[in-house]
Amino acid sequence: MKKFALVLTPLTIVLAACDGPAEEAAEQQDDINEAAAEVIDERAEMAEAHADLAEERAEAAGDSVEEAKLEQHAEDLEQKAEKLEDRADGM
Repeated sequence: MKKFALVLTPLTIVLAACDGPAEEAAEQQDDINEAAAEVIDERAEMAEAHADLAEERAEAAGDSVEEAKLEQHAEDLEQKAEKLEDRADGM
């Protein structure tokens, strides 16, 4: 039985090594996906910052029509940011 185990052990190691390139490729793809998700997440943060700026401009606007436009723009940017965050989370 020990001789059988001694023969199978190197064979098992060789077979396990065959998964090396495939495993490495999968890890590289995971790294790429993670980097892409980080980029999308940064875009979401930028959209949120633009939304905050639009809200501040709306508060400073003297004209109610201009204020309403800026508030709508801010809301649109916030929705865009949420979609981007959801997309990044899904990666």
